[in-house]
Amino acid sequence: MLTQEDIDNWDKGYKVKDISTLVADMENVIKGLGDWNEAVNSNMAMGIAKIIKDRFSKPQTPRTNLSMSALGTPCHRKLWYKVNKSELAIPLKANALLKFAYGDIIEELALSIAKQAGHTVMGQQDRMDAHGIKGSRDAVIDGMTVDVKSASPYSFKKFKNGELRDNDPFGYISQLSSYVYAAKDDPLVTNKTHGAFLVIDKVNGHICLDTYDFTKEIETKEEEVEAIKDVVAKKTPPKKGFSPVKQGKTSPNMKLDIQCSYCEFKKACFPTARKFVYSTGAVYLTKVVSLPKVYEEENWVE
Repeated sequence: MLTQEDIDNWDKGYKVKDISTLVADMENVIKGLGDWNEAVNSNMAMGIAKIIKDRFSKPQTPRTNLSMSALGTPCHRKLWYKVNKSELAIPLKANALLKFAYGDIIEELALSIAKQAGHTVMGQQDRMDAHGIKGSRDAVIDGMTVDVKSASPYSFKKFKNGELRDNDPFGYISQLSSYVYAAKDDPLVTNKTHGAFLVIDKVNGHICLDTYDFTKEIETKEEEVEAIKDVVAKKTPPKKGFSPVKQGKTSPNMKLDIQCSYCEFKKACFPTARKFVYSTGAVYLTKVVSLPKVYEEENWVE
């Protein structure tokens, strides 16, 4: 746990701990070696209470503005709909809303553990700006911009193995590099070129820190932001970002690509898509030649 002397030293420019030991130090806290106490409990409880209040005290409405978290969205058509036709978004079911709240709670827990592990955690939810596009970063840990993610075991492997540059369907690289770029004049951020994902496997409880050098992304960030602004300012949406793919190697059916299947505007792009519920999850078929022998949900919403 940080002492007042640690904080004073940080203000003077001295490092307390290095982020390279973050995961090991967090694991020690989880093992009961971190002097967890009532003060830590109270602080974390207040953070979780705020999350629940923000999420559950009123109906969630679609965001209609560009944000930094949206910059990495690989489909510009989705961004256009978000800004210009937000009413076309599919309403979220309770389970999806609970899943998002669960992710926020895991973030609060992870950062509480990091603090108790003696690492410097500052700048939580600070508002950032990249050429007029605003967003709230997760935190700055030991001088580095950090984005906290909760992930399935499958997704966790991508972070653990450092594979995100080659397999990034949701644009996380662009998102985090935008926060690093926006913090170029922030005194809390001492590492101006790198950012990290602090990832929690929400099924198995594993933790990893996936760090990237964003030097190249920072050099072209202004052009990236301005290009997206131009896209959403147009009167008509851009072409679809992804086309349907084969349901399987031998199936004649066609389904939505993974990016489209998670998109809240998939009905606007594929109004005749049909939702079939398999044991592994929902599949949205755009072409049905062989009728699946599973439940079909008609008039579906998310």
